[in-house]
Amino acid sequence: MISQLLNMSRSTLWGKIKKYRLEC
Repeated sequence: MISQLLNMSRSTLWGKIKKYRLEC
């Protein structure tokens, strides 16, 4: 369960970074 939460937060974090890089 903890690993799943970490994976989810990591994927969302990467998504935000990718979006930010695309916008910049």
